Amino acid sequence: MAWEEEFESATKPGPGRRILGAVVIAADTSVGNTVHRHARGFTSVDPETAKPMSEETTFWIASCTKLLTTICALQNVEQGKLVLDDDVSEILPEWRSPDILTGWDHGQPQFRKATKKITLRQLLTHSSGMGYDFLSPELAKWREWRGEPVRPGGGDITIQYFAPLLYEPGESWAYSVSIDWAGKMVERVNGGISLGEYMQQNIFEPLGMTSSGFRPEKNENISRNLCPTTKRTPEGDLVPTEPYAIQNPKDDLGGGGLYSAAPDYVRVLTSLLRNDEKLLRSDTVKSMFAPQLSDDSHLKPRLGSHSQDRCFEPEWTAKLGISVLEAS
Repeated sequence: MAWEEEFESATKPGPGRRILGAVVIAADTSVGNTVHRHARGFTSVDPETAKPMSEETTFWIASCTKLLTTICALQNVEQGKLVLDDDVSEILPEWRSPDILTGWDHGQPQFRKATKKITLRQLLTHSSGMGYDFLSPELAKWREWRGEPVRPGGGDITIQYFAPLLYEPGESWAYSVSIDWAGKMVERVNGGISLGEYMQQNIFEPLGMTSSGFRPEKNENISRNLCPTTKRTPEGDLVPTEPYAIQNPKDDLGGGGLYSAAPDYVRVLTSLLRNDEKLLRSDTVKSMFAPQLSDDSHLKPRLGSHSQDRCFEPEWTAKLGISVLEAS
């Protein structure tokens, strides 16, 4: 079966529907043109509010935000405002003397002070020692011990995204809130401008992206075309659900707060893959695709906890702001 037929079958309303809808865009990076554009399905399971999925449909893009925040950080490295291997506590004093959570004793968390400093490179490669509460049983337990929710609302990075480290900076790997903190660094070295304003000036406008941003209520293209959130029940049914994203967060969350449309995001990917220097210098883009960890053995067990095992048959490697599968 051709993939178009598979796509059609997967999104066709009825008991056999596997996904609600999707937008697929493929680009030829040798010339920068899109060569395939395909939208099928609907934006909602509610027939009264459902709209056909289209290229204008916008989505909360979650961790796809991380790539754009990394671009912002590397632009500031090029400008000399940030340095990849400097101690981030000069800009993020919150991390001047972090604790490492080492275990529990009679229901009390045990800590030791980190002996190494956190760097921007570690933030961008998830090797800083930070974690995600909802992915780390230890951090979830720590939150509960403090009487705080594991997935807190509010979206204040300096409060909700501050927690003990899981390991010594640079000595392991864990998917984490670290790129949210990298976004905070971008804001602070640019006079307190919001990350969204920075992206508007330095990514969205240069690439002609008109349906991207952190605040749907401030962009009619986003709010008018936003796809509602749907989940699958244990019985396999698709049902509406409350948005998973933090609503009206205090901060622009560089690790997972963006909303965008497929054509906009493809513009970013195409620019990087063509290495057209609209966003970053050529040598910087090349460094983004170079392995950054001295030991990649931490990746498979960490990522495997929330991914299918078959994804790890090739070799994983962590690069700046991205993790990449490299087939052998």
